[in-house]
Formats: sequence, C-alpha cells, structure tokens
Amino acid sequence: MLAAKKYRLNAVRVTPCLGISVAPLIFSLAIILFLNGCATYKPKQLPSNPDLAPNVPKLTVDRSRFSLKSLKPRRFDAEDGLDMTAIATFAVINNPDLRALRTKQGIARAQLFSVGLLPDPKVSVKMTYPTDKPDQTKNPILVTGYEIGVNYNLNYFVTRRAAIDSATKAVRQVDLDVIWQEWQVMQRSRILFARLISERRKLDILKQIRGLYDKRYSRSSRALQEGNLTLDVTGTDLTAKIDADTQVRDAELLVNKTHHELNALLGIWPEAQLKLVPSPLPSGLDRQGLDQSLAGLPNRRPDLMALKAGYDSQEAKVYEAVLGQFPSLDVGIVKARDDTDVHTVGHDTTISVPIFNGNRGKIAVEKATREQLLQEYQARIDQTQQQVDLLWTNQIMLRRQLNELQEHLPTLARMVEEARRAYAAQNMSSLTYINMENTLANKRLKVIDLIQALWESEITLDTLLANQVGSDQG
Repeated sequence: MLAAKKYRLNAVRVTPCLGISVAPLIFSLAIILFLNGCATYKPKQLPSNPDLAPNVPKLTVDRSRFSLKSLKPRRFDAEDGLDMTAIATFAVINNPDLRALRTKQGIARAQLFSVGLLPDPKVSVKMTYPTDKPDQTKNPILVTGYEIGVNYNLNYFVTRRAAIDSATKAVRQVDLDVIWQEWQVMQRSRILFARLISERRKLDILKQIRGLYDKRYSRSSRALQEGNLTLDVTGTDLTAKIDADTQVRDAELLVNKTHHELNALLGIWPEAQLKLVPSPLPSGLDRQGLDQSLAGLPNRRPDLMALKAGYDSQEAKVYEAVLGQFPSLDVGIVKARDDTDVHTVGHDTTISVPIFNGNRGKIAVEKATREQLLQEYQARIDQTQQQVDLLWTNQIMLRRQLNELQEHLPTLARMVEEARRAYAAQNMSSLTYINMENTLANKRLKVIDLIQALWESEITLDTLLANQVGSDQG
C-alpha cells in the first residue's frame, strides 16, 4: 500500500516537469520561429487584357528607366515625326519582352540575398517515458526523461564567401544579359524602321508603275473596241496591268507586316500609325576604324561581358565545390534528464568522413561546366570576328554597286523625261515609252534595296562592335 502511494506521488511529479521545464521551452521556440518568419502570402491574378500604349507618347527619356546607358537623354514627340534613334529609344523603354526580362534582375538579386542569409540552427527534442513500475531498491523514482539539443552546421562559413562571390557575379551576368537584349531590341527596331521606310518608298514607285499600265490598258482596250488595235496587243497590256497590280498588293502586304512587327516591338497598338523621319545613309567605317572598334571588344560588348561574368561565377562555384570536399562539422549543446531524474549538460559534435564521396562528383560537374563556358566564350569571340569581316566586306561591295547605279541614274532619268515628252507629242510608241518608265522605276527600286541592305548591314555591325547608339540623325 505504501509503495502504491509512492508511485502515485511520483506520477504526480511527472506533470510539473512536463508543464514547467519542457513545454514552455518548446512553446517559446515556436513563438520565436513564428515571429522570425514574417512573410505573408497574397495571390496575384494574371492580366486578361492587353497592356499596349495607344501610340508613341510625347516624353523625355530618362536613362535610369533602363539598363542601357549608351543612349543619351532626349525628348521626342511622335506628332513631329520619329527618327531612327527615337524609335530605338522607345523600343528599349516599352518593349514587352524587355519588361518581362528585367524581372530576372530581381530574381538574381533575391538569390544573392538568399545566399547571404545565415543558416538557421536546428533544435531537437526527444522524450522518453518510463514503462516499468518504480522499484524501492533499484529505481525508487521514475520520471519522464527528455533531451533537448541545439545544433549548428559550421560548414556554411567555409563556403560562404565563395557562394556569395558566385551569386554576385551571377547578378552581374543577368544585368549584362538584359543590356545585351536591349541592344538586340534596338537593332531590330532600327532595322524595322529602315525597312518600313524602304517598303513605303517602293510601294509608291510600284503604284506609279501601275498607274502607267492602267492608262496604257485603258487606251488599248478603248482602241480595241473601236477596231483600231488587235487583241494580242490589248491582252499584253492587260497582263502587264495584272502583274503591276500583283506587285502593288505584295508590297502592301510587306508594308503591313513590317508595320505590325514594329508596333509589336514598341509595345503599341497594331492600328497606331507612325510618322517616320528618314535618316541619311550611314558613312560606314574604314579599316582603321574597324580595327579600333574590334580592339577591347570583350570589355565593351554586353554579351561578351555577360559570358565573362558567368565564367567568373562558375569559377567561384568550382572553388566552393573544392571547399565542400572537406569534412562538414555540426556542433551543438545538449541538455538532458534521464528517467531517474539525473540532469546532464553536454555538447554534440558530428563530423562527416569524406571516404566514399568527398564531393568529388560535384567538383567534376562544376569543372566541366567551367570548361563549357570557356569554350562558349571563345566561340563567341571567333564568331564575332567572322561576322564583322563579312559585314564590312559586304558594305564595300554594296556601296560600290550603289555608287555605280546612282552615277547612271540621273542620265537615265533625263532620257525618260525626254521620252515622256516625245510620247506626249505622239513621237514615240506607247510600248517603248512604258518600257523606259519601267526600267527607270526598277532601277529606283534597286537603289532602295541597296540602301536598305546597307542600313541593315550597318545596324548589325554597330551591334556586333557595340558602337555608340544614338548617332543617327533624322
């Protein structure tokens, strides 16, 4: 009976131990963890409507709104007309893909922030409940045992500097990738600008040619009805008129396509009409200027600088992997009580033994990735050299052809003017006159094509050489 009373008394002692010693500690730790993580969740809905500007607005460009710093601050007004630089500037600011791409900069910075955070300690709690009855001779008192430990992994401090260095270089790589994409958008917008102007000019010339064939067919069909002309001549005129109509329709399709592509690149409504101010033909580079632009290109062109930043980031990852081969160390403090109410305080140390793994697999992966990035960087430099030389030599040939054509074009124009007067005086046949007008129009179309080819070559060369943007004069 006395033993049973003691057991009941001892059983009563268990509850205060749980209620006072362990439970408040667990509760306090839970409160600390809850207060430390104060992030909240709020759902964000996807848009359901287009977010396009009605037109290119009147605005002053602030360089702080985008990453590319080579564009000079300037004002432009769509009502006064937009030159090539104004179009390129607005494209960099308002292009939908660029706006989405810039969010990657926030992701990279968040990753850098994450790497710099200290790891949380680990708390372990273990409870043991006695299942035997107290023994007056051996264990007169039995209580609930517990073990509380706080551990911390020290290996983070070994690799922390390398991890932060890698994340920092990764942020720089993302920033430079965004700048390079801005260059690509600028290149595309300038090409579409020049192409739309050329296609509009060609459409005007083709409409003039169609007007000539319309008049010729109208006269020949009337003469056929009057019995003054044969069917084969009128049929030939009709065929020429149909061909001219087809050329005009094809040109209208190209103008419409380029117009929509440019508006999409600018992030404005497809129906918005742009008043474009043509730019003079670019002067181009001589060999010395080309060599000067090529010098130091890896330290100037954004994509090459981005690849270098990515390679530097990977170097840090290799170093981090090498540091990770050393034994990892966890240290902690343990407070415990066994079921006989004996209290102890000690430390807990855990160390990994790098016998089988030793982080060798991760080291091999990071080194192989570094080699891949090195070869990609070298390939980009080699490719640039080839592309630059191709574009530069193409420009020489295009300019030579354009100069030759422009040299003879005024003479041809005077001859056509004389033919026009002779035709009006009925001293020249309609077919001969139309053929001369058609020849002049085709040569004018060829000039436009050559100028367009020169512009596209010059714009691409500017991008490859990372030349100053914003030098175009409207």
